[in-house]
Amino acid sequence: MARDYKVRIIDREGIAKIAMSWWLAAANKLGYNFNICDFVTDILAKRLAGKGKLQIEFYRFDDLPEKACVTFNPLTLHVVEQIWRDAGLGKPYARRIVAHEIGHIVLHDRFAVAFSDEKLAQLNFVQDEESGEWQANIFADYFLVPDHVAVKLGVPDVIAGLCVVTDDLAARRLREALSAKAILRPSYEGDACMKCTQFTLVREGCWTRCDTCGNREQS
Repeated sequence: MARDYKVRIIDREGIAKIAMSWWLAAANKLGYNFNICDFVTDILAKRLAGKGKLQIEFYRFDDLPEKACVTFNPLTLHVVEQIWRDAGLGKPYARRIVAHEIGHIVLHDRFAVAFSDEKLAQLNFVQDEESGEWQANIFADYFLVPDHVAVKLGVPDVIAGLCVVTDDLAARRLREALSAKAILRPSYEGDACMKCTQFTLVREGCWTRCDTCGNREQS
């Protein structure tokens, strides 16, 4: 992380619900160990019409200090080519990097307000929920290992193996899921609201309602 951004406040539970709607879109087709690169190109990109066409730009690590980042207008995922290849091959470290950037793509936009490049000066007066990096980290964790999956699998080694994540992430997600007041399960549809473009649509019979702006559409 070279730079952080102040973004619209979303709490952990809200991010978890959004992440699980995207996990559901991936896992329904590809299973726990879905190819995250195929998800980006075949699923994510097709559902982002409201934010523009998603472009992917590869570079060498020497070209930029970050392993990956997202820019807007046009919407572009910049990623070290080797990391992208490793993510496609199912290497946990690389999948986590790509999942983090997916969080930025889904949750954020070009209106984010940048803070200092100096780590000591970053967000020292802003709560976690306003930090773009914090939100993307939470999204990545829940996207790769949703609460209900962690509880169902129940053992860190099994979670790490089936969800293709590091042992540390598997153990952390299991602890978080078991300590949660209520196990979060997929509830959002995974499509963007036609009015506010947030991915917080809840189904109500033949209608969908947006948790963010309240807009209702028949579907």
